[in-house]
Amino acid sequence: MFKKILFGALTILLALSLVGCGGKKDNAKKDDAPAQKTEEVAKTPEGSPDKAVLAYAQLYAYGVIEDENMAAAGMTDKDVEKTQDQVIAPLIESFKMYPLSDKSVEEMTAQYIAKLHTAMNITATVKKDDATNPVVELKATTINKEGADKVAKENEDLVALGMAYGELQAQGLTEEQLKASDEFQQFALESINNFINEFPLNPESSIEVTCKAVEGSDGKMHWAPENPEAVAKFVTGQK
Repeated sequence: MFKKILFGALTILLALSLVGCGGKKDNAKKDDAPAQKTEEVAKTPEGSPDKAVLAYAQLYAYGVIEDENMAAAGMTDKDVEKTQDQVIAPLIESFKMYPLSDKSVEEMTAQYIAKLHTAMNITATVKKDDATNPVVELKATTINKEGADKVAKENEDLVALGMAYGELQAQGLTEEQLKASDEFQQFALESINNFINEFPLNPESSIEVTCKAVEGSDGKMHWAPENPEAVAKFVTGQK
């Protein structure tokens, strides 16, 4: 069950991130983040294309962007917060299959994001310095879906957590009682954290990202991926 929800979250992440950052917008609201106009103009974009591509990759991968990359992409705090909420919401739902307190859900989410932030090691380098369409090489250790599927099925900690939850329910304990139990919350946190630490990634791979000038939410011109869908698919292991 956890496996299905987790990978459902990755699929939703891809769909939502594409709506927010220059992908297909047929059914998107006008205020979806980050709001950008893609008219070509003569003005030279601010910032470097490699940092702008990193911003999109980090946003699509785990919803947390380093400040200098966010500035290079012309994204505002409002842009990032809105899209981050979309990215994190499915993950939070996956944790809610267990009776976790709000504090525990927050901690698990932070640990999951930190795991991806460190393990994916997303980097970007300008490969072709062009005034109109620079090309950036994006590298990352992307999500290994098949491996994660296997871990989710066989992880002993998740199995033990599920069994413990079932036994406690059979004893008459309610979800609210378990949410208030420090002992159960600690056991659940340790079990899920052990699963997160086993979450597998592929060996480092790369794609070339062609960039173009767009108007960012800050009203200035910045570089952005010409095909943001390719970036989203790459960092979510769908290449």
